[in-house]
Amino acid sequence: MALVASTAFAGTEKLPHDDKTDAESLTAKELHTYFEPYLLGIRDCYAANAKTGDGTLRLELIIHRDGTVFKFGFTAPGVPSKAIQELDRCLRPLSESWHFPVRRGFTSAVVPFLFVHTHAPGAGPKMGSDR
Repeated sequence: MALVASTAFAGTEKLPHDDKTDAESLTAKELHTYFEPYLLGIRDCYAANAKTGDGTLRLELIIHRDGTVFKFGFTAPGVPSKAIQELDRCLRPLSESWHFPVRRGFTSAVVPFLFVHTHAPGAGPKMGSDR
């Protein structure tokens, strides 16, 4: 049995020019691209600690201008309190290693996940798309 994660990013702002370092904040597309390597770790944390089969996880991030995670938070409705603490102990250290492109301003991002148990071979986390 595999735990499949799906997520989507909102926002479609366009950059005024090709030099993205001068952009005020990250676009949804950039977040989607740069967040992809972190999906397996998030899925593994949820699977090991949430103590529930299916569920949702909502990461709430403020990404610093330098590309590091400045502020990390999450909600996981339906996950017991003790499991929330374990989930935090797993996710928070991961978030400290996440890196995104440099921007002129901070970026606020909400990254929702939907976890569903499935018997599909090769199932794994999949990023949703609003494209």
